[in-house]
Amino acid sequence: MSRTGVRVVGSSTRASRPIVLAVFASAGVLCGIILALLAAALIAYKAALGVSLAMQAVEIAFAIVVPFTVVWFFWGLWEVLQSAWWSHVIGGPLAAAGLGAALMWRGSIVGLLVRGLPVAVHPWVETGFVWSVWGILILEVVTVIYLLTAWKAFGIGAPKPLWERRHL
Repeated sequence: MSRTGVRVVGSSTRASRPIVLAVFASAGVLCGIILALLAAALIAYKAALGVSLAMQAVEIAFAIVVPFTVVWFFWGLWEVLQSAWWSHVIGGPLAAAGLGAALMWRGSIVGLLVRGLPVAVHPWVETGFVWSVWGILILEVVTVIYLLTAWKAFGIGAPKPLWERRHL
């Protein structure tokens, strides 16, 4: 059977992005970028003090993975992707639980972050850590709550076109 006779007529216009969604997506991407810059500054400061990069391997891994993941998930919201909706609705509560655990164990986490730093800098690192975790936690919770009301913008629940349906 030839597919030359099949013509798919689609609209070139894209559904408009809700303004609240644009605000949350922008805030999330900005949070991820700021988090990456703060992590890079902490790593560079430790390196300037003589802490080897090998001793900072875990911090470097987290400085790459965590901000990249935050930016990626929120960029998907900017693009109004269904996968981003599902990622936030399913992964958001898990991320909130992880961030809550990070706040509960902040003493241990901050202790790892300040290893090799002068004592005078310890309160700054703890304050930055707590503010970062609270900021991402609040943003994620509010975003998930909003996404549960804005599912139509992502096409959740809408029937798929015939050519995208799976036939078993």
